[in-house]
Amino acid sequence: MLEDNTPTVTARKRKLFGQQRLRLDIAKKGATPKDRLKKKILKTGIVQTREPRIKKNVLQKPNQPKAKFRKRQIYKSWLPTHIFHAKRAHMTPPKEPLWRMAIPLAPTQKCYRSSHRASTLRGAIAWDMSYMSTVRVEGQEQSICGALKALGVGKEEGDQFWPKRSAKWMSGTRSWQGWLYERDGWPEKSIAPVTITWCPQPEVAAEYSKNEDKMDINDEKKKMKKPKRQVLIRVHPSAFLQLWEELLRLSKIQKPAIIVTDLRFEIGSIELIGPASTEVLTGTLQPCRVAEDKSTQHTPSETIWNVLRDITTPSSLPINAIIPLTISDPRLLHPAKTQPPSTTPAAQTQLLDVLSSWPLDKSTPPSTFFSRQARHTAQRQLPSQKAINRRKALANPGQPPEPRSTDPSIPILVLATRGANNTQGSWTILLPWKCVLPVWYSLLYYPLSSGGTIRFGGLEQTRQIAFENGIPWFPGDYMGTKAGDAWEAKEAERRKKEWEKRPKGKRVEFESVKLSDDRTGEIGDGWGCDWSALQSSSSTTSSNAETGAETGEERGAQIGAPAGAEVEKKMEEPKLHRIPTIIAKAALASKTTSTTLPSSPNGIITIKLTLLHRGIPTTCARIYRLPTRNAALLTQWLSLLSSSNLKKSHNKHTHPPSPPSNAPAHELRRHLAQSLLLDEKDTFVQAGEKEYPVCPEEEDLVGFVTTGNFNLGEGRATGLGCVVLNKVVEGDEEERRICVIREAGQSLGRLARWELV
Repeated sequence: MLEDNTPTVTARKRKLFGQQRLRLDIAKKGATPKDRLKKKILKTGIVQTREPRIKKNVLQKPNQPKAKFRKRQIYKSWLPTHIFHAKRAHMTPPKEPLWRMAIPLAPTQKCYRSSHRASTLRGAIAWDMSYMSTVRVEGQEQSICGALKALGVGKEEGDQFWPKRSAKWMSGTRSWQGWLYERDGWPEKSIAPVTITWCPQPEVAAEYSKNEDKMDINDEKKKMKKPKRQVLIRVHPSAFLQLWEELLRLSKIQKPAIIVTDLRFEIGSIELIGPASTEVLTGTLQPCRVAEDKSTQHTPSETIWNVLRDITTPSSLPINAIIPLTISDPRLLHPAKTQPPSTTPAAQTQLLDVLSSWPLDKSTPPSTFFSRQARHTAQRQLPSQKAINRRKALANPGQPPEPRSTDPSIPILVLATRGANNTQGSWTILLPWKCVLPVWYSLLYYPLSSGGTIRFGGLEQTRQIAFENGIPWFPGDYMGTKAGDAWEAKEAERRKKEWEKRPKGKRVEFESVKLSDDRTGEIGDGWGCDWSALQSSSSTTSSNAETGAETGEERGAQIGAPAGAEVEKKMEEPKLHRIPTIIAKAALASKTTSTTLPSSPNGIITIKLTLLHRGIPTTCARIYRLPTRNAALLTQWLSLLSSSNLKKSHNKHTHPPSPPSNAPAHELRRHLAQSLLLDEKDTFVQAGEKEYPVCPEEEDLVGFVTTGNFNLGEGRATGLGCVVLNKVVEGDEEERRICVIREAGQSLGRLARWELV
């Protein structure tokens, strides 16, 4: 090259661009930024995290999964405990996620009766409820209150809610559970039931509120700004987008403005229910010392937490109580030792003192759980399982590893929820998203003092426990809401596909169902709750009552009408909507809805059904009121209410011969059971006999059953359903509470009693 005068490039003349300059800098420093961070952590032992970027009024994207699992989460997201559930539970189909997430439906083992026993008698059940959506609203207190009032918070409690009843709630010692509505849409435009939690007010804010009138505005040194407050709203994922849009609209109206943040993939949750749920929580979640001086003085939350292990149900606590805690990594104490409840008189006296005084109402400092930086730091400081195993190997046998200053402090919120009608409540733990899995394993493998471990549940167990407690499940049991209607449409499509898969000889032909001698064919779609059929039947009945019965030519003209006319007719029909419980109670008490709710003809209420005789209500079963025009049919149905007015069956039954006096005990019991059954058959008119009344007319159809089964909690068949309020208001108080339930595709009706829930 020198002989041929080949031009060479020297480093002095060469210009570096982009990656070349970056590589040269890295080569000079001798390590990448990641390597330098590792060296710094090894020297100092402290993980320095940056302040996470807050995305205001923007939907958050799911966390980036690991490379080996990335292809499986392209169109859906996983829960933090997905690996655990995928091996032990039936999951949603891979191409059909539920609410854009892979959710466990039920354990692979049979667990219907065992779940009932674990939730009521012995043990506990845990759910990973991280699919529940969380929204944070931050701003001035008056702006947040204005937004919540516009969403209908406190409407059902009355006018006294905000001045008096909301004091503990706004101080951060209680959570609020209720329904939210669209802006100025109360009571017709329901969104969903939510749980709202306020961050406790700091001392600066309390001092400002006291000295606000005494402050000198011109003095800039003494002038204090009102601190911002924040609220967490926990809502079901099926109604998240509807609530998000309403909050965005309200954030632009409030002055000063409020900030809405999506925390769906930052905050996870675990729910527990059962007699042993408190024992599991107090034995697994151990508070850690966060003070630098390592003082032995306990905070009010730690004092309460150490005493609560003696209770068996969260219903013993104040309604919607909140316990803020900062716990250590539960993997350091795994497997936890059994800590049975104390039965000494001194422990019981201390527990009664705590429950009666409840120290958290007097002093509740702001929890670090509301700090985004604290949650982010707790997730970054979580050590790997291998590091924890090395520390356990170095510890003394049978002793946990010694605590270190670098151990993570996990901030959590524990919410105590009381069940309906003062039944057994549930615990809800809110914690950072990546901290759910370590806590989950520790809870599931905690050795109970009664023996064994707790169970885990899926979506079906959630519906089962709610059904046994007589609580409607959102969104399946709330028709008239956008989420409820979408759920029913999806379920109806699934039932229709299952119905089409069956051979014609083994499936119900809804067109040939004989309801009476002169009525044939199912009302609406037999595989779903067809509310359009109910609306059309009521409109047809009202028009026939005003103009008389329609002629054959008019009926033929309607049948031959084009499809566009039917679509326009459906578009003109007003949609059904949910009616709040307070308005429904007032309407049922006054027997009219015109004064309380102008659009009551399309209002839906949720009811609980109890069958009076035999039968089990199933999903999509039709609910009829007692006949309103046919007096003879009404008399037949009323005769089945009391045993004294029941008609005797024409069939004669002879009692079995009496066994000898020295017969075994099992033969005596069998003879007694046979005699009782024959006496009952002689007393009641059996279903299917000629004297058994037929179902009421189509005009008496008032609603549909959304959930029905044999209730293990009550020992009889019950159900949950929705009915049109305008059709059940009129009539006698006793008679209007009686209804007739007929399964879809069958002609037999059963008597039932309904009550408002």
